[in-house]
Amino acid sequence: MGFTKITTLSLTDLFVQQIENMILSGELAIGEQLPPARELSTKMGVSRPVISAGIVELEKLGFVEVRPRQGVFVCDYRRRGTMETLVAIMRYNGGALRQNEVRSLFETRDAMECLCMRLVIEKAGIAELEALSPILDELRECTDCDEAAELVFRFHHELAVLSGNVLMPLLYYSFHPQGVYLWSMYCKRSGIQKMYELKLGLYSALLNRDVDKAIEMTHFIMDRAIDELSFYGA
Repeated sequence: MGFTKITTLSLTDLFVQQIENMILSGELAIGEQLPPARELSTKMGVSRPVISAGIVELEKLGFVEVRPRQGVFVCDYRRRGTMETLVAIMRYNGGALRQNEVRSLFETRDAMECLCMRLVIEKAGIAELEALSPILDELRECTDCDEAAELVFRFHHELAVLSGNVLMPLLYYSFHPQGVYLWSMYCKRSGIQKMYELKLGLYSALLNRDVDKAIEMTHFIMDRAIDELSFYGA
């Protein structure tokens, strides 16, 4: 196997990233058993505590499974992974998402956002909605795509809080790295002004308590984003 010696200070993180890369590249196949900790320690030039800590992290990410008295085995991360696993995939892809991952992310967001719009219109007061206006004012004046993406995320996260569903903002925040990345790409491709106009249309529907329009705008925004960003990745 192509293990290389680790010589830098962040040993556990580098160990984790190396195993992640070997799994994502297919060099380590699903179901394959990793060498014992003693062998990994020798091959990679790190201590066994570093190996142990790294295995714990890899198991949390859904990349490996520790089977008592058997060893450590590569898992199907699609079945065991979390949103943090998607961050690892982005890291492996040089900070990007592949086309299928982009579509999957927006399809999931679309379902969440539609529920969120219904709940916000049902539960949020007008003063709470009006308090979101400064975020859109900042977006209108923004000239940096990364900053604009953070503002868009903040706008939607605040809506998730206003939904009254205690899980909604937690789930939404789990999309933060991926969401900001994709909205930034959208702004770079279509412009911050277009992003502002779309979010303003959605905001107007919420202020008018127009559920159908809010959901229509949500579908439109997500479909447009998929079309605009589908050229990224393989």
